[in-house]
Amino acid sequence: MIDVDCRTRFDCEARPLDFVEFHEGDLKRLLALGHGELAARGMRSLGLEPMAFTIDGRSYTWSGGPDGFGVVAGDSNAAAVAEMSAAAFSDLIQDRRSTVGLMIGNEVRMTRGTTKHFFEWEPILRAVIDGRAAYEPGAISFETPDGSPLDLYRSFRCDESPAEMAAFLGEAGFLRITGVFTADEMSSVNTDIDRALPAYAPNDGRSWWARTQAGEHRAVRLQHFQEHSQTVRDLLDDERLLRIADLTSNRHREAQRRDGNALEALIKPIGVVEGISDVSWHKDCSLGRHSYDCCRITVGISVTDADEESGQLCVVAGSHRASVPLRGVREDLDLPRIGLPTRTGDVTVHLSCTLHMSIPPQRRERRVMYTGFELPPRAGETVVDRDPLYRVRESAPKRVEALRSTSITDDGDAGEMNRFDTRGVRPIR
Repeated sequence: MIDVDCRTRFDCEARPLDFVEFHEGDLKRLLALGHGELAARGMRSLGLEPMAFTIDGRSYTWSGGPDGFGVVAGDSNAAAVAEMSAAAFSDLIQDRRSTVGLMIGNEVRMTRGTTKHFFEWEPILRAVIDGRAAYEPGAISFETPDGSPLDLYRSFRCDESPAEMAAFLGEAGFLRITGVFTADEMSSVNTDIDRALPAYAPNDGRSWWARTQAGEHRAVRLQHFQEHSQTVRDLLDDERLLRIADLTSNRHREAQRRDGNALEALIKPIGVVEGISDVSWHKDCSLGRHSYDCCRITVGISVTDADEESGQLCVVAGSHRASVPLRGVREDLDLPRIGLPTRTGDVTVHLSCTLHMSIPPQRRERRVMYTGFELPPRAGETVVDRDPLYRVRESAPKRVEALRSTSITDDGDAGEMNRFDTRGVRPIR
């Protein structure tokens, strides 16, 4: 078994931060611990320019150069300036919401520079605050437990060694497991999807919708779907699914999603021109809370076949071990990009910190279900209300609809980060 518990924070430790006091006190102490050297190195590696944060007319600029990393009052030397509320800044520093989460929640305004600049500063923030180094090319390798090179393009049969699956998941951040569920089971699910569609409607708070080139308004994400399918309810209790949670040593089985939005059924139409159906490169923790919740396990169950022409999932191997921007894939990221074609009944598994995307189908629609396992609470940890972050997630379709787009922002520079960039993607065998 593997350990994928990356949590370093407790919610009970979070507190409101005073903008000025943080910069004049806490931040200086963090830089004295050597975090500034990590941040300056990350800035050089990513080619980033100085960023300023502004609250109520007061600004501080964060920058790195030959003399190291520093913070100064004002924004005259900043290439980008992000204006936000004190509460938003406090959440950003404490990883309760990320750069992406704040932007989707419409809680940051770029008065100088671009959204892309703001997003790409995420690894630098984490270096300064958490001492987590930004990824640099060549920093990650892939090995089997005996030290030999790992074959990233292999898949697993459902009856193969759990130990081998676990080792692969720990190194690569993903799995493809073939033949987990039967064609008859998936046919039953497919029928249940069709039967459930009339129970969903735009703006019902339980589904996402998109418009196609053909002018159709289609339901593309059916939440709480287990409420509409006895077959799915049975699958959630099935050992074939539950044993995936046991690949780690972190007791993920104990925190399986069972109530509420335990499982979502996704329909991937062809030719979406407005709304969120497929999502470009991102991490599941891209809205925030990596240091409170990761790594969760996400399981995709293929109701229909998927390949490069019908909306397959793609992953960036090893990205769960890399502190990189949470949206998009930079051209200088040297980690392998891998396509995961599946047959009906196959399963994909990825960790919440693994960069992944689903590509828009070109020839055939795709149907897939997603469910997963969270980490159980730690000793002494209180269960917190995660509704605020969930509301940010659910606000994304409305934001995109208002823009009459498939992107969360009309910033052309950030739009590049939202591209379905399949360059370099090589499918698994």
